Amino acid sequence: MISRFLREIPAIILTLYEFCAIILWTSRIWVIEMDAPKTQRYIMYIVLQSILYGYMDIVTKQAYQIMSAQCFLFLRYLLAALIMIILWGKQIKEELLKVSVSKYIVSGLCMSCAFIFSNLALQFTAATNMSFIRSLSALIVPVLAFVFYKQKFKKTEPILMLCMLVGLYLLCAKGGLNGFGLGEVLAFAAATLVAGSLVFGKGALEHVSAKTLSFVQTILAVIFCGIVAAVSGNLGDVVYVTSPRIIFSMFYAAVGCTIIGYMLQNIALQHISAKKIGIVQCLYPISTALFAFMFLSERLSFAGIAGALIIIICVIAENISH
Repeated sequence: MISRFLREIPAIILTLYEFCAIILWTSRIWVIEMDAPKTQRYIMYIVLQSILYGYMDIVTKQAYQIMSAQCFLFLRYLLAALIMIILWGKQIKEELLKVSVSKYIVSGLCMSCAFIFSNLALQFTAATNMSFIRSLSALIVPVLAFVFYKQKFKKTEPILMLCMLVGLYLLCAKGGLNGFGLGEVLAFAAATLVAGSLVFGKGALEHVSAKTLSFVQTILAVIFCGIVAAVSGNLGDVVYVTSPRIIFSMFYAAVGCTIIGYMLQNIALQHISAKKIGIVQCLYPISTALFAFMFLSERLSFAGIAGALIIIICVIAENISH
């Protein structure tokens, strides 16, 4: 046990360095956004969320080499839910007792199931296919908003969506998709669920606070991830939780990406549209690519760089137009 811990020391040091780097980077953005106008402030919340999620991909990629994704997700959400109960338990309980379940359950189900479908998709398709199709959530948001809330498309939206589609394809698919099968269907379901969490979350936040909605989304994820982990026989991987790499990865995923990430999104949803958030969240795959370059020495192709630039231009155009 001691010898294994000693072997993990370099990994611990690296993880601490990476964690400090991401905190310093995001804290600079936080300071900048505090002086920005309110709309820009909430847009920066989503930029910050995208940065946190981008780094999460690097952290979890390393964690999945030790523990199964199903078990990791179950423990991640369980830890996040317990922390939320400690911090906001009284307020959450009061709100859940007062508000009808129907007011918030759809958004909670969408968010909690999205990550499960994403991880299932990876078992049946290439990561490039999953990444591209999962990023289509930004384009699905306006469709769901129109179908369920009759929100009309603005004149510039189809052009913006087409440009965003091209950018995401170049960045994530790197010029080619490897067929369309069960994995792609699951990835598209994940994209639709993410879009649903935004569209229906907007309405849910009229009845409950961002804290309560974040908790509902998290506790439902605990239930579903626990079921998936048990059915797949991966709950036994909990024995690997003693690994320092798993401990640090799980803490970052639970606190940085679940508690803070969900709160940033739900607070922003109270002030800006789901469409705008969906567009800004397209920075997420760019963030992943940047961290992969910084910590894994992975390089983007020319097509990937072109796609990233197109996405950034689209995000800027969306915010300038408003």
